[in-house]
Amino acid sequence: MKTLYIHSDYLEYAVKKPTPVADQITEDEKQGRFEEVLVAFISVEKEDESDPEAIAKKVTDDLVQVSKKVGADTIVLYPYAHLSSSLSSPDVGKKMLRTMEAILQEKGLKAHRAPFGWYKSFKISCKGHPLSELSREMRLEAKKVEVEKYDPSVMLKQISKTKLSKGDLKENDHRIIGQKLDLFSFYDVAPGMVFWHPKGLIIRNALIDFWRAEHRKAGYVEIKTPQVMSDVLWKTSGHWEHYKDNIFLTNYDDRQFVVKPMNCPGGILVFNSKDRSYRELPMRVGEMGEVHRVELSGVLSGLFRVIQFTQDDAHVYCTEEQLESEINGIIELVSKFYQLFGFQYRMELSTRPENFMGQMEQWNKAESLLRKVLDDRGAKYEVNEGDGAFYGPKIDFKIKDSLGREWQTATIQVDFQMPERFQIKYVGDDGKDHRPIMLHRTIYGSLERFIGILIEHYNGNFPLWLAPVQLRVISFKDDNAKSAKEIHDRLFDLGYRVDLDLSYGTVEGKVRDAELQKIPYIIVIGDKEEQNGTLAVRKHGVKGAKFGVKFEDFVAQLAAENSPSGASDDTKVLH
Repeated sequence: MKTLYIHSDYLEYAVKKPTPVADQITEDEKQGRFEEVLVAFISVEKEDESDPEAIAKKVTDDLVQVSKKVGADTIVLYPYAHLSSSLSSPDVGKKMLRTMEAILQEKGLKAHRAPFGWYKSFKISCKGHPLSELSREMRLEAKKVEVEKYDPSVMLKQISKTKLSKGDLKENDHRIIGQKLDLFSFYDVAPGMVFWHPKGLIIRNALIDFWRAEHRKAGYVEIKTPQVMSDVLWKTSGHWEHYKDNIFLTNYDDRQFVVKPMNCPGGILVFNSKDRSYRELPMRVGEMGEVHRVELSGVLSGLFRVIQFTQDDAHVYCTEEQLESEINGIIELVSKFYQLFGFQYRMELSTRPENFMGQMEQWNKAESLLRKVLDDRGAKYEVNEGDGAFYGPKIDFKIKDSLGREWQTATIQVDFQMPERFQIKYVGDDGKDHRPIMLHRTIYGSLERFIGILIEHYNGNFPLWLAPVQLRVISFKDDNAKSAKEIHDRLFDLGYRVDLDLSYGTVEGKVRDAELQKIPYIIVIGDKEEQNGTLAVRKHGVKGAKFGVKFEDFVAQLAAENSPSGASDDTKVLH
């Protein structure tokens, strides 16, 4: 609280105009005159809200002392906002001034309050003696917080890797392969959250790079939205009502915030950040957004069920006339991705759930359109009654991996509800505002789960473009180390992920180690290779080596293989 005390011959004031927070006052209270008075001009500050009663007592104690020194038994508390740029809320300010008035009156002083929240004219006559003008800045002493001290060595014992019970797992389980290939780990201090190791992050980043390249070709732009946003956003979107039990909450500046469980509300704010025209539609906007959802610890399962994960969301804003074409375009893009990885897939149409939002007519219209798209494509699909999202029906894609297991990954969801709730609009060619239709869609779904599926699908034998280490160069014996290092450096300079084994072990042992690490290509440099300027190349999983390979020919082969576009095209839609 900031104050200015003036010991005065008199103070006169008269109210002129109320503000929206003005006190309700009587006619008698609209003006006042006080003589031989100590006037306290007061600004109640935001900081005072932490303990208003303590501040009020501290200031009144000070006023009592000053009044005794100057010989004034009349005190006027005059609300004066101009002493501070950080004012409290009006309610707190009013309450504190009333409290101070009551305290002073209890101490036998003639205390009065000038009206709060009114523009006032006033006249004052300062006495001019050494104590007649005093300024104060009252603060509570910071409470001394006892900081607990911890012994790091004791704390460290509580930090442990999540134990992996291999007895119940198959050899191709992604958790076992991930451990063998040093891809990722989990710790008890962050349940359900992945610690990506360098090799695992290479796979993750390669998938993201491919996603970005293909989406750019398909006319998408990419955005990034905040990780923590106010609960107001989630109450507007409807997620608060439907997912409150699955979200992480935190508080900041007396407001409640949500750790992002979904990407869509933030993406909508980007769309709403400026006026939109029909010329911008369809607008395709993607986000590789990290989300967090509360899960019971008992259901967490490696990369398949996590708390923190990356969702490859995209949202398409379009007109009703563009909707069918956009849905077909998404299906084509999904098929392109799954073709690359050799996945077969089937589709399910999920319809209106019991807790749906919006009008029945809109739901029926959206469901009919999705059926039409699937029927026109000649797709065989199943209907999953009542399993749609709360805001719209959807097409789910179920992929089949190399072990015959099915996974739900991609989805296309029609949304008429969020455009209404967020008042999304664009200006049509008629100059009027229109509401776009919104499509939610993913391809990978959870990137973490997709990587887990891929690990098991490939059994860790990744194609060259995904392999964390693409090549290993091995020296046949110590004398070949220099030449092996030169080959390594040439491949490294060409951008390949290559490592070097110059250890003292036998070449058989070195090859075996590279095979266990599932490195796609092993290059052995011995005396013959040095003399002829060639390579001995062994491909992972293939018996024997190919000798006399020219470096240029091998690099040309690598270049053709080191691209997602070189993948198999034998993906089929299951009927």
